[in-house]
Amino acid sequence: MKKLEGNEAKLFKEIIQEDEMIVEVDGKNYYLSVIETSETTVKEDVEIDPHLKQKLLQAKKDIMDENIYSTEEVLELIDQGKV
Repeated sequence: MKKLEGNEAKLFKEIIQEDEMIVEVDGKNYYLSVIETSETTVKEDVEIDPHLKQKLLQAKKDIMDENIYSTEEVLELIDQGKV
């Protein structure tokens, strides 16, 4: 990630305010998109949501018990209607 400062940041803000999502630079088109950052951390989410905490603990237990499946195995179980 590159942090823009000074004139670069000012120009970028002007482009964003004009709702121009596609810009051309040296003959190449670039699509601008906002990336939202989470207001909470995973740790905070787990503390808030007991169901999420339980799912993560179960996943950790499954991995430790080697109760794991490959993507191919999961797709086969789905096709068979077992999942």
